[in-house]
Amino acid sequence: MASGTCTITATADDVSGTATLTVTSGPTHHGGAITADETWYPSANPHIIDDNVSVENNATLTIKPGCIVKFEPGTELYAGYYTPGATIANGTADSTILFTSNVATPLQGDWHNVGLYDYAMNTSSFSYCVFEYGGGSTSWPGEFYTEGITFVKISNCTFRNSGNYGVYLWNDAGFNTFTNNTVTSCASYPLHINAEYVRTIGTGNTLTENTINAVEVTGGTIHTSGTWVNPGVPYVITGDIDIGDNATNPVITIASGNTIKFQPDVEMYAGYYESGGLIADGTSGRIRFTSNVASPSPGDWYNIGFYDNTIDASSKLINCTIEYGGGSTSWPGNVYIQNAVPEVSGDSIGHSGNWGIYLNGTQYPNPNDLLNNNTFYDCPSGSVRVPPK
Repeated sequence: MASGTCTITATADDVSGTATLTVTSGPTHHGGAITADETWYPSANPHIIDDNVSVENNATLTIKPGCIVKFEPGTELYAGYYTPGATIANGTADSTILFTSNVATPLQGDWHNVGLYDYAMNTSSFSYCVFEYGGGSTSWPGEFYTEGITFVKISNCTFRNSGNYGVYLWNDAGFNTFTNNTVTSCASYPLHINAEYVRTIGTGNTLTENTINAVEVTGGTIHTSGTWVNPGVPYVITGDIDIGDNATNPVITIASGNTIKFQPDVEMYAGYYESGGLIADGTSGRIRFTSNVASPSPGDWYNIGFYDNTIDASSKLINCTIEYGGGSTSWPGNVYIQNAVPEVSGDSIGHSGNWGIYLNGTQYPNPNDLLNNNTFYDCPSGSVRVPPK
């Protein structure tokens, strides 16, 4: 019988029933470059990646619902590394696509990843896929890895049992869509992304039971306005974040209920070099800025800063908890304000290595309002520092 699906109907003693019989022609083995359009069908299951598969030369690889793709140890499937290429793997709720290990007893990190690189075509898309037992590379450390593109489309997918990250976006990569996904049981963070592209993370994602259950955010300059949604786990900031661009006037909004954790000696600021704003309004759910050290101490991280080029009307710290900062001797407060007038009220500010709020320059919020409208504790240098007249 040829490969495919057929329906068999049988009748006996006036009782009838049907059954579906699927015959596959697989296994089907793959390796090397795909340089012309190619489609993988479930009738050829399982599809086995014996050696790295790269999609190149303006080709598109389409993987149909119901496909099972198994990877030999250390292999990967990627598009757009050398020349333009696309991978389209759109399953359905009833017929997902599985990317898994070809090892009899699979383990985290058996294979490397599915990847999209600088020359990937924007038709690439992944939905209703399951990725498991990948993440074996330390150079491209995720079950899904991408760099150089900002149109990554992933929805309704599951990433699990990675040997490293679940989804890893290199510094210059962002999402077009990242919604309704589950990332679980990965050996590192579920998601790695640069600060500029945190705004591209969508809603409905579940990040759970990972070794480090947080979103890892690398530092840099933010040029584009957007909102950091609450992903249900903390954001961990690993490098300084500068919000500012005179051409775009970016404003970052931290959604209510978020927890933002800082690695040692790291800060987040607006308007230092160029125009920018930061809004953290925890009225609907308190926002917490804190240390990422397991046993936190005053001064672990630096501060939330507002500088000369801050967009005052778009800069707020309302109903936030800001703790364990103040570690800088140059900008010595959990909150540092210089020639800017952000709205700061309803905050709980404490466990500082220096001041609660440090004011500098000639323009700043009314110090008495800051004292009366916020709560301060364990700030050894004082609650609010006022510049000498």
